[in-house]
Amino acid sequence: MSTLDKQGLDQFLRRLEELIGVLEAHPEAAASESARELISLILNLHGLGLAKLMAILTKAEGGATTIAQLIEDDQIRAMLLLHGLHPDDLETRVHRAVDRLRPHLGVHGLRLEVLEIARGVVQLRLKVSGEAAVKASTLWTLPGEIEEAIMEAAPDVDRVVIDGLDLRSDVAAVNAGEDHHP
Repeated sequence: MSTLDKQGLDQFLRRLEELIGVLEAHPEAAASESARELISLILNLHGLGLAKLMAILTKAEGGATTIAQLIEDDQIRAMLLLHGLHPDDLETRVHRAVDRLRPHLGVHGLRLEVLEIARGVVQLRLKVSGEAAVKASTLWTLPGEIEEAIMEAAPDVDRVVIDGLDLRSDVAAVNAGEDHHP
């Protein structure tokens, strides 16, 4: 398979999910079970090879730098996550995603903090910084952007909950020139 760009990888993963769905819905149980077993064996073989590769890199001089470069690649990150081999735990990946969002949010006068990560649910809080005036259009698009960034960094998250999206009343008060103290 040639190198895929992000869009190509997303299409590839969607197609993979579709085919797994077709397999699961196959009317002939024996064929479906054999196909699932074949996929499982191939995935296990790849997982074992990747685990050995990661162990070798971890022990090698400069291995940490190489691993850091590798996990920046969408395809490699997806494979490592699939096999439970990503070197960063869920919490670290979520915090890094939030850190990457901070400059973008700061431009809009917003702050994002991680409240809790438990049982596959990431709970975040969005706050207006000081007396910033936040555009209503920003508040409508922001939840999707935040969730997308979290899910990209941590696809093993089941749900992202963002507290503070009721900022519309706070923003209206700030935009009207009233005092606002978050």
